[in-house]
Amino acid sequence: MVREPSAWVSPVGSGHASCAESPTMRVVVVDPRGETRPYDDALAAALVARGNDVTLVTSAPRVAQPPAPAGVHVRHAFYRVADRLPDGARKLARGLEHPFDLLGLTPALMRTRPAAVHVQWLPLGAVDRVYWRAIEALLGIPVAYTAHDALPNNPSAKRLRRAAKNARAFGRVIVHSQHGRDVLVNELGVDSANVHVVPHGALTAYRAVEPVAPAVPDGVPLVAMLGLLRPYKGLEILLDAWPTVRAALPDAHLLVAGRVLGDPDGAARLERMAGEGSGVIADLRFTPTEEFVGAMVRADVVVLPYRRIDQSGVLFAALALGRPLVATRVGGFAEVVEQHGAGLVVPPEDPAALAAALIEVLRDPERREAMAAASRAAADGPFSWDAIAAATERVYAE
Repeated sequence: MVREPSAWVSPVGSGHASCAESPTMRVVVVDPRGETRPYDDALAAALVARGNDVTLVTSAPRVAQPPAPAGVHVRHAFYRVADRLPDGARKLARGLEHPFDLLGLTPALMRTRPAAVHVQWLPLGAVDRVYWRAIEALLGIPVAYTAHDALPNNPSAKRLRRAAKNARAFGRVIVHSQHGRDVLVNELGVDSANVHVVPHGALTAYRAVEPVAPAVPDGVPLVAMLGLLRPYKGLEILLDAWPTVRAALPDAHLLVAGRVLGDPDGAARLERMAGEGSGVIADLRFTPTEEFVGAMVRADVVVLPYRRIDQSGVLFAALALGRPLVATRVGGFAEVVEQHGAGLVVPPEDPAALAAALIEVLRDPERREAMAAASRAAADGPFSWDAIAAATERVYAE
């Protein structure tokens, strides 16, 4: 079901060549639902900048997004029928269409023989596993899989089994932290030889976005929690901590901006606090990119009070934009925030510790400046996309 399969990649190299044989590879990045488009775009652009020919195969975005990076071929090969349907029917229709869309990739893969396929998500685990195993076995095309969430964010027994099956199905599995690697190997039984730590890159494309400032009083200290609001992100822990912060810093403000997904209790409490003169600002809608960047650069501190996670795109946006961070010690957060001096790390589920860290950072402008500089240095150094792309190429070549 891919239109213009011959246009997936332009003629480069000698077809199915490894990066050990040639500095230029054909790479196909697959993200059926476009779940991590900022990551996909940044990785694809960095691979192109290193001389590779990259096609991103995904679905058409349902909300406004920045244009695709220059030089990256983007093909909307998934859910072209399902996404025309009303919301109520779309989810089921996507599930029905997905196997046919996968099969529709095969002619182009056979024709172009990329050096690697890099799969970001597996919407229908069993179907996806069978298909990508077959592509690797029958066509000899290496397939890498990024386990963006080493453990499911709502880890029921069923979801843990599915995560284990997904990761075990691939000989090249990428995770974004040492914590993620430990989880896959020690908890999900994945062969350690197959698991590679490639950090998430800093989302430096946000630097080119013209920011739209949030509706926050001038000059007041601002803490920002940004992005989709899900139960595992710890909004209620932050709300528990906020009265202590406000008592210590009466002019401090808290901006929480993002669409609510599965956390109605936290959202209701947030809106109540926003109406109580507590310095809380609630903006519970999808945040356009310009407003996300505007809120980020206005914030004195970006807070990540998560209960669990492996890594977070919001963290890497904050690094790119040079923001001080206060985060919980979950997943790979400490590997970034603490080890690189970009902020403070506190225990999860601990409102008192979270409040103390926020107060400490808000009261010390020199320390905030040092943290901001450390964030930018990390973004331009170990978390630069050139470094990430180089490490990813090495995984493809194995």
